[in-house]
Formats: sequence, structure tokens, C-alpha cells
Amino acid sequence: MMMRRQHHQLGGWRRSRPSSIRGWRCLRIFRNRRNLLMLLAFMALAPPIFFHFRLQRFHQMRMNKCGWLVDPPLVCAHGGDTTNAFPNTIAAYRAALQSGVDCIEIDVSRSSDGVLFAIHDRQGFAADIWESYGQSWLLEYTRYK
Repeated sequence: MMMRRQHHQLGGWRRSRPSSIRGWRCLRIFRNRRNLLMLLAFMALAPPIFFHFRLQRFHQMRMNKCGWLVDPPLVCAHGGDTTNAFPNTIAAYRAALQSGVDCIEIDVSRSSDGVLFAIHDRQGFAADIWESYGQSWLLEYTRYK
């Protein structure tokens, strides 16, 4: 490569760069070491910052769609655990608490004289239940009275 001398207005005679390098004017930025370090620092910090905000947005979208995974719904036993005991009995309530439910829904009815009963059906199905299980209820009632 041949270097030619050119007259520069301010500096007098200067050596000109070869024509192949003249097009790389963006490389002038890197002549200064500080500029090069700034560019390298930007290139090192930009991707982690970008992906931090990108993942934060993804996490927010996931929480909107699947928020129940982090905060699961309550498990409420209706009438207690009825797999091993009759519903709305002390045994059913104990079995439900031992199985780890969050709450127990107790069906309460009031009789005409003001006594509260834990019974599910208010329409007459309870009469059938009373005939089949009434004695065990009465025993539990007298035991825990």
C-alpha cells in the first residue's frame, strides 16, 4: 500500500490513509481507549439487563395465567370427610382435619324450638338418614354433650 502526501488546510502536509481504510470511519471511535472500554462495558451489560426485564415480563404473564400454582385454592370439606364417617358428624370433622383440609363447611339447620343441628338436607331426605344412622348420631350427641 502506498501512502501519498496531501496538503491539509490546517496541518499542512499530512500522510493520507490508503483508500481501503478511508471507508472505515466508524473505527475512529476506537482510537480512544476510553471509548473502546465504554463500548465493551455496554456490550457486557446490555444483554443481562435486557433478559432481566424480558424474564420479569414472562414471569408476570405466567403469574396471570397460572397464579393459582403459587397460591393454591382452599380445600374445604363439605360436611367433613365422608369417606370414613357419616357427613356432619364429629368423626367426619376429625377425619377431615387429620387429612389436612383448609376448612370444613358445616351445614347447620335450626329446629322449630331453636336447637341447631348439623344436617345437610332440610327437605325430608334427613328422615331417611335418621332412620339408618340416627342411633349413631344420638350416641355421639350424648357422648359430646
